[in-house]
Amino acid sequence: MNEPSAPLTAESSSVRSLSRMPLIWGGFLVLWFIVLCVVPDPRPLGAREWAVSGLRSIIGISEPAARAVATIALRGVGLALIGVLLSLALKRVRLTRAAVLVIVAAPLLAVTALWINYGYFPITPQFRFGVASGVLGALLGLALRRSHKALAALVILAVGGVAWGTSTGVSDDLYEAARATGQYVLANAGDVPKGDDGFARLLHLAFTFAEDNSHGTDARLPNRAAILALGVILGEQRVARVAGRKVDLGRMKEARALRRRITLGGRGDLSQHFWVSAALAVVSDARRSMTVGITKELMDATPGGSGFSFVDLTADRAGGLFTIAATRNAQAARAMQLRIRNGVTIGAFFPDRTGLPEGISRDDFHSEYGGLGGAKTKEIVEEIQRRLATCEGLR
Repeated sequence: MNEPSAPLTAESSSVRSLSRMPLIWGGFLVLWFIVLCVVPDPRPLGAREWAVSGLRSIIGISEPAARAVATIALRGVGLALIGVLLSLALKRVRLTRAAVLVIVAAPLLAVTALWINYGYFPITPQFRFGVASGVLGALLGLALRRSHKALAALVILAVGGVAWGTSTGVSDDLYEAARATGQYVLANAGDVPKGDDGFARLLHLAFTFAEDNSHGTDARLPNRAAILALGVILGEQRVARVAGRKVDLGRMKEARALRRRITLGGRGDLSQHFWVSAALAVVSDARRSMTVGITKELMDATPGGSGFSFVDLTADRAGGLFTIAATRNAQAARAMQLRIRNGVTIGAFFPDRTGLPEGISRDDFHSEYGGLGGAKTKEIVEEIQRRLATCEGLR
């Protein structure tokens, strides 16, 4: 009489287990969304060398392009996974209704994750990338939602890939090197002059220390540490938090006092723009450092702000280019150390800013310059690029 109860009990247990799966996937979705909000984006400088070499050999592209492909792929996979997980969380919802919900909600969540992670609303290319990744993930999840094994394998591979390629912070080696460099600079900053001469002197101090600590080996780490230290001292002490780790020099009161004395091109704000962008290019990438600068200028163009400034953008771009030039490879890193040891001239790192427009309101920026994509904006940006190309220290 009791024999049929066993299979019925097993069957009911299996049904209960399946009924809980959407809740479990929903929990994974929430967790993954939080991860995307707080963990820094995958960065080209964090890509594994063997992966870059593999891409170059398979596709036949340059090293910078291979790093960019790896970065874009990892970002896309991370954002697309939102759509996949959302499809799983809505597995008990009828397909036609679930499709509408997932295709609408996935890109919104992807863009929101970028917004929170970056600290600013994504600019147009980032916005489009987030939307496209979310929609592709949604379509993939909907297409595979009947195949439990395929979806589980997809989620595991995606999470593993993003975890593998995402840098979760400033490495211990970079942290210790930046901290030591910063403390050395501050300890020897007593006789640093004001103005542009002070900018040159501090650059010389930091890179002399970097050269002394290269010990004849790869100079990229000491150079990155020097740039990050100067970014904290002369730019913004919170700059390293982009990579999820604060660089504590222990003497920030002295650093802030020093920052107020230093200028670039005769202006203190340009020195800050330069070093914030240079440090962001160390802990993130040059493209993102430029994006942050553009976003800040757009915010400044709103009522109450100082106005959109092409001069500020020039300093932002100069800082990013400096980091690239100083850390591109071992030979370039060593060459930068030698250049700075032989003497620093401001013109080698920052061009003439004469004639570049500033203080532009949002309305004027759109009506007179056509916004970011306007013809006049492009014309000025091309002029900025020509001027930057004349700076020997940024090549």
